[in-house]
Amino acid sequence: MYKVEWSVKMENLIGPYHDFVVEILHFVNEEPQFSVKTDADIDVIVKKIKELKKDKTCNYNFLDIATGTNLKKYICDLKYEGLDLLSKYNEFNINYKKFLSADWKDNTQYSKLLTKAFEYFYTDLIQGKIFNNTVGESNAIREFREELTLESTCPYCDSHEMEFDSSSVDHFIPKSRYPLMAIFPKNLIVACTACNERIKKEKLYLPIMHPYFDNLDDYFYFTYRNEVIEIEFYDYISIKDREKVKNFFKLFNLEKRYNKYAKKKLIKLKEEIRRNVIKQIKGVETISINEIQSKIKEELYDSYINISKYKKKDALTKLKLDYLKQMKKEDLSDLSMYIASENGENFLKIEDSFWV
Repeated sequence: MYKVEWSVKMENLIGPYHDFVVEILHFVNEEPQFSVKTDADIDVIVKKIKELKKDKTCNYNFLDIATGTNLKKYICDLKYEGLDLLSKYNEFNINYKKFLSADWKDNTQYSKLLTKAFEYFYTDLIQGKIFNNTVGESNAIREFREELTLESTCPYCDSHEMEFDSSSVDHFIPKSRYPLMAIFPKNLIVACTACNERIKKEKLYLPIMHPYFDNLDDYFYFTYRNEVIEIEFYDYISIKDREKVKNFFKLFNLEKRYNKYAKKKLIKLKEEIRRNVIKQIKGVETISINEIQSKIKEELYDSYINISKYKKKDALTKLKLDYLKQMKKEDLSDLSMYIASENGENFLKIEDSFWV
């Protein structure tokens, strides 16, 4: 819902994953090459790795990881692909944003062995001590998750205030369909488990907005009328960008979720404004409807300022702020009359001049 700024700390934590994959795929392209799978292949790989470890001119950083983990097995499997995987990976990296905009496609059919290898990279390897002692000083993916759950709402729905235990790392482009992106840094997004594990899962609709590149707040605004929450686009938004936003909402089922769970928040917000205005005018013997409307607008402004302070920290700030702006533009006569009638017992009188 809001853009997540890619920080230096985020880059330091998981940015090295990219360099790691480049190294692995560069090694996969080197000798030895295998055309027919044999039981001796893994021994050949291990021998080659040991030779490189003794070579002082070798700049590979993954060698200790390979000898200390099952990485060597998966490197061996990748050599059976018969593809220049490094070129494929770099091509996807360069065209990542174009892919999201449906301006570039990856039609490669990846094997089950390759998919399992990159699944291993994410599920096991980067979680392990040997990998992190080489690539970083701690469990980087865990720290990455902790960093983005600290006083933050889910970047997908903005309706859940994330805690570590109620969040997970999502592969925006599903790794099951595009395995080369399994640990690509800009493809890893911390989100609430509802969005990631129960709603999005392995789906993807293109073209689509992406939290690292786009701020959805710039493209649309919420409206609440006749007990229905909907979205409307600003006039200057292109057809392509409208489609991206619609696909984002579709992917996370946002319109249905908002109408099921968020409407009560707007009702509560309006009730708070009403109560605050009543408190302000309590004991005032003579007041006009115009003056009550002014008090309501002041309260709308104060609420807007207070809620704005907690964007991306408190839940549903986008929805609440848009609703306050909508209320400000609407006719406040009914709300003013309601407030006036509520205070009838508190010596509230409507000036006669108002009715003339």
